[in-house]
Parts: sequence; structure tokens; C-alpha cells
Amino acid sequence: MSIVEAEEQRTVSPPSMRVRLAGPRDCDALCALLDDPAHARDQVLAWLESPGTTLLVAQSEAGVLGVAVLVTRIVPLAGGLTHKVVEVDNLVVRADLRGQRIGRRLLAAVVEWARQRRAVQVEAVVGEGEGRRFYQSFGFATANDRLVLAA
Repeated sequence: MSIVEAEEQRTVSPPSMRVRLAGPRDCDALCALLDDPAHARDQVLAWLESPGTTLLVAQSEAGVLGVAVLVTRIVPLAGGLTHKVVEVDNLVVRADLRGQRIGRRLLAAVVEWARQRRAVQVEAVVGEGEGRRFYQSFGFATANDRLVLAA
């Protein structure tokens, strides 16, 4: 990489974005984010229609930049008590926009959304590799084969 390329790379700022709830009108844009076009529409519609599942989208003037698929669970505890857990089932950023901190900003919005709903923790089930490193760099820690972050 030349000095000029390094300078250009440093001056590129992440796109301005907001995070909002997804709805049926986002179906085509969400399908475009997924790897398997043959099953993408069925998957997105299943997410949108599933009780306890929430989709948050990162949006800019350029359209949908990414999506976080969240599953809210009520977990029973000893003594008849319960607590709320939000699981990040899927987090995807448009391939051409990766590396611009959109995923981190979307995950921060997920954590804030979970806190507003009084969830006690946010979980992400991931394998080894980049996904695990991404969540760990955000502060998630391994617990019972899950990465969790107190909300």
C-alpha cells in the first residue's frame, strides 16, 4: 500500500446511518444481504413473521446497510423467577461496506435496544473465527458455549 492509498483509506469515514425496526417493505433489501438468494425471501419472511423475533436495520441515504436479527427469550430461573435474554441470531452488513464499523454500530444499537427492554444479557452463538473475534472485541465473553454481554 502506498502512502497516498493509506491517506485515502484514513480519510474515508463511515456512512451516516440510523438504526430502525425492519418491516415488510424492507424484504427485497434484506434478501440482497443474504448469501443464498434461492431461500432468502422465505428466510426474511419467516423472520418478519416470527413472534419474539425483531429485525433492526442500519439505514442510510444509500438504503439498507445491514441487519441484526434478534430473538427475545424469557428464561426460567430457580424459585419461579425469569429473566429476558436477547440473542443475536444473525448480523449481516452489505459485503461492499464491510470494514467501515457498520456492524459495530449496529451491534451497539442492539445492546441499547435490549437494555431498553430490560434484558439481562445479549447473546450471540458463533463458531470460531472472525465472528467470534468481532463479538469478543465488543466485550462479549464466553459462557456455557455462548458469547454473552450484560445488558
